[in-house]
Amino acid sequence: MRARRSGFTLIEMLVVIAIIAVLAAILFPVFSRARASARKARCLSNLNQIGTAMKAYAADYGGYMVNWCVTHPAVAATAGWPAPPGDAIKNDPQAGVVTWDVSIMRYLKTDKVLVCTDNRNPRTEVGSRARAYAITRYTQKVVSGGVWGASLGRLEGDIPKPAETVMLFEKGNNLPGSWGDACGENVYESHNGPLNVNYDGSSESMTNTFGDAVNVRMFHNNGKNLLFVDGHAKWQAVGQGPFGQTGGSYAVKGMTWTDADLPR
Repeated sequence: MRARRSGFTLIEMLVVIAIIAVLAAILFPVFSRARASARKARCLSNLNQIGTAMKAYAADYGGYMVNWCVTHPAVAATAGWPAPPGDAIKNDPQAGVVTWDVSIMRYLKTDKVLVCTDNRNPRTEVGSRARAYAITRYTQKVVSGGVWGASLGRLEGDIPKPAETVMLFEKGNNLPGSWGDACGENVYESHNGPLNVNYDGSSESMTNTFGDAVNVRMFHNNGKNLLFVDGHAKWQAVGQGPFGQTGGSYAVKGMTWTDADLPR
């Protein structure tokens, strides 16, 4: 009488392994997209909290939006960034420099909401602690000294279409409280560089009109989370909404520099 076989044959094991490999190939991208969606949702939640804090700030200060930076170093301070080894990073927080995130911190209680886990940061000394959001230039009213001179946050009532006007967008690789990247000129920007002329979504690195290297990586699925002046936050895909806008004398997509760029 033939003995009863126990265990699996090699062919059976190979078939099982092949099935597991196929299932893994199908499910891993699904899990990856689910994690990415969760990170995007967490980032949107952060922006909503920041928006609430900005509204509270404006209510306490007669309707004026928060100033991007109460005081900051001269423009020349950006030269040579990052600083040579042994020198202080010029964009790091400095005494007497009060950026928008510092101004609203008493309404936020924690700076953790300033961080986006999808902000891939080239500065290893900052890493996951980087502030991920910048305030748009056109929410600020320059009172003296040109674009980089003294400024005040605008009155909320001065914004023609608050539900269509970007207040914060994803940008930055500096610590909270740093004047560098506290304010931004273009929603395509990601790290230290304004005025992208020809955005190319296939490249994470470009050169702007000043000849500087600019990291233009989108933070979430070929798009970014944006906070609008009216306090709502949403995800926007590249090429749509603010990414497709031009304004004033500029033909640059995503431009956010002057009064003429405000949606009307």
